[in-house]
Amino acid sequence: MPNARVLLVDDDVDYTYAVSSMLKAGGYLAVVANTASEGVSEARKAVFDVALLDLTLPDADGLAVIDRLNTVDPLLPVICVTGREDTSAVVQGMRRGALDYLRKPVDRATLFNAVNTATEHAAARRGGTPLDGVPMPVGEAPAWRRAMELLSAAAAAPRTTVLLTGEPGVGKEVAAGVLHRLSRRSHAPLVSANAACFSPTLMESELFGHEAGAFTGANKRRKGLFEQADGGFLFLDEIGELQLDLQGRLLRVLEGQTFRRVGGEDPISCDVRLICATNRDLPTQVKKGLFRADLYERLRVFEVPLPPLRTRREDIPHLAAHFVARLGAELGAASSAVLPEALEALVSHSWPGNVRELRNVIERALVLSGGKPIALEHLPHELRGAQAGSGAVVASPSLPDDATLAEAMRTHVTRVFTACDGNLTRAAARLGISRVALRKKLQAYHLKPVHS
Repeated sequence: MPNARVLLVDDDVDYTYAVSSMLKAGGYLAVVANTASEGVSEARKAVFDVALLDLTLPDADGLAVIDRLNTVDPLLPVICVTGREDTSAVVQGMRRGALDYLRKPVDRATLFNAVNTATEHAAARRGGTPLDGVPMPVGEAPAWRRAMELLSAAAAAPRTTVLLTGEPGVGKEVAAGVLHRLSRRSHAPLVSANAACFSPTLMESELFGHEAGAFTGANKRRKGLFEQADGGFLFLDEIGELQLDLQGRLLRVLEGQTFRRVGGEDPISCDVRLICATNRDLPTQVKKGLFRADLYERLRVFEVPLPPLRTRREDIPHLAAHFVARLGAELGAASSAVLPEALEALVSHSWPGNVRELRNVIERALVLSGGKPIALEHLPHELRGAQAGSGAVVASPSLPDDATLAEAMRTHVTRVFTACDGNLTRAAARLGISRVALRKKLQAYHLKPVHS
């Protein structure tokens, strides 16, 4: 998040200089404190969006500092930083309220992902975020950036209904959360429901609520999702599964902003922005008579297509880094590295389950790796098979066990680039990324294409 304020508490002068330089280059405001007392003092002087706290400080136990920071600012997210292999202190820190942890040395992508996530968390806890500067989900691929731009545009509209489309697992629920945080309704609730999880009768009650005695088992009045979401957003996932009669009721609510509870007579007004999502081909559903044409036209006023992961392969290393950091903290796994062969398999896989599948694969690998770098053997068989048949990429010396994902990605790109004799087009095709994305990586790695 641009202009986010980061408090860096660490007695390692070289480390704080390197990290603060990375943060400032990324548009963050970094304040350095080299002792626990300095850190607490800085937290009293100003409001910070996140604190990066070394657990080994000369004047205090890092765990005690978490408590002191929480006393000064209970809404300040704390990220524990450690250079030790033993994560027991990190686990204790998480139990005391720390949001995340990082292992030294930390690469730029992992640092920014952790800081952005913590900043987003702080903004939500402090009661809303401004329209500009909300952290976006991980992704730099053109199709993904375009989707995020569309969400930003949709957020500025006061009432427009948004339709999120795409394959299962592409991140529709995440996108709904982004739209909520970007909008001026971010202080109000985001209420979610999956239309495929309820029978028609239950779904009607779920959406609109019911009066006492409306049906067998309705012993008391119950508010529906529209009432719960009043002033905010209602996210209806798998809208293509909604029954035709309920589609009609939904359309009437969108047009009149009023509804009646099941068994009720009095109209109830509501101020709700609707976000719908589907992996169905709704135009085909309309032709088959399974989805109302008038509702579809109302929903598609602002459609945001979310791309499948196989079309944004350049984002896979960054997504992997994000999941390694987040899930590693949750699982107490110390690994912050993915070895080149494993990274190559991740990039080469077709990902029919998209980002959700990648997350599950990373979680499984973290459990199997036991804190060691994620290797090919920790991935499912179908990914190992894809890597084995992905083409002859020359073998290279393995990276050290503490290599970061950024180093693994650099090694992987360099290997493929060399195997393709410096041909930009062939290397980009092998990597599954665009020529523009590859050219940027080559510039960062100080490599020049022999042929374009």
